[in-house]
Amino acid sequence: MNYKTITMKKLFYFFILSLSFTLISSISFNANNDSSIVTSKSQLSNDSFEVAQDWYATTGTTRNTYGTNYSISIRVKGYAGYGGCVSISTVQASSGGSWSSVSYYSVYGEECTYYISVGGQSYYFSI
Repeated sequence: MNYKTITMKKLFYFFILSLSFTLISSISFNANNDSSIVTSKSQLSNDSFEVAQDWYATTGTTRNTYGTNYSISIRVKGYAGYGGCVSISTVQASSGGSWSSVSYYSVYGEECTYYISVGGQSYYFSI
């Protein structure tokens, strides 16, 4: 090997070492900046804001295996979530009169299916 190749190799290694040091320093610097951003985000999450939501209309039906099945008008406030289901914030029901807010429950084993209880009946709906 001649002197020129050894010098070029040393220069190349020095360049790589300098570049590595610079990258590591910038990553450490960014990590410190990210913590202040996270603090800002957590402060932002304490502020009150709402995701754009829509009302969706559907019909709830009973699942009586005997006798008569009934239906009820349901409207759901929420937004289209991942996987095609609506992420629900409010459910209201009306059996021909005014709308009343009701609690809703997920149906185990059925995707995007819920039920509400009104007047002693369980009404099932998918959305």
